[in-house]
Amino acid sequence: MTLEDVKQAYLLKAKTMHPDRGGEQEQFIRLQKAFEEANEFVKFKGGKLEWLASKIEAYSQQQEVVTETINRGGEVMMEETDWLRKSFGEDFGHVADKLVTVRLHGPAADDLYAILLGFRADSLKDLAVLDLAGGAITDEGLQQLKGLSNLRSLDLRGTMVGKLVADIPQWFEQLEFLGLPKGALGIFSRMAMPRRIKLATGDSPNRA
Repeated sequence: MTLEDVKQAYLLKAKTMHPDRGGEQEQFIRLQKAFEEANEFVKFKGGKLEWLASKIEAYSQQQEVVTETINRGGEVMMEETDWLRKSFGEDFGHVADKLVTVRLHGPAADDLYAILLGFRADSLKDLAVLDLAGGAITDEGLQQLKGLSNLRSLDLRGTMVGKLVADIPQWFEQLEFLGLPKGALGIFSRMAMPRRIKLATGDSPNRA
C-alpha cells in the first residue's frame, strides 16, 4: 500500500461522509483520524529510521508544552500510538504520541504561555481541546494561538480577551465549541457566528 492508495481511499469515503454532504460529524472525525494513522504507518514502513528522526524534533517541542503546562498547574491528555511501541519499544515508542488536550486555568494561563503555544504550533497539529478559562490571556496572547488551526474546542471564558474574538471562527475552521467572556462578543458578531460552533459566554466554569 502506498501513500497515494491511502489518499484515494480517504477521498472516496470523504465524499459521502463529509458533514456538508449530510454525513455525521463524529463519523467524519473518526475517518480523518484513521486517514492520519494510515498515512503515518505507510511512511513508517517506507523508512523506519528516517521517519523516526522526523518525529523526534516535533515530539521534543510537544514535550516542552506538556512540561510547562504541568509546571504551571495545568493538565494535558495524550493519545498514544500503540503500534509504534511494537517496533521500537517504550524508549522510542512515545515519539508519535499526540497531545490532544491542554487545560490551564488561573493567572498562569497568560500571554507568555500563549506565546509558547504559538511558537510550537507546528508540533501541535493534533491539539483539539484548549481550555484557558479563567486565565489572564488578553487579545495579544489570543493572536499567538492562530497557528493551532485544528482546534475543535477553545474555552476563554473569564479571560481578558475582547476585540479579536469575532475573528476566531476564521482562524479555527474546525472549531465546534467556543467559550468567551461575558460581553466580549457584540450582537452582530454573535449573529454571524457559524452554526457549527456552540457558543458559551460568562465567567470561568472552574472558578471557585
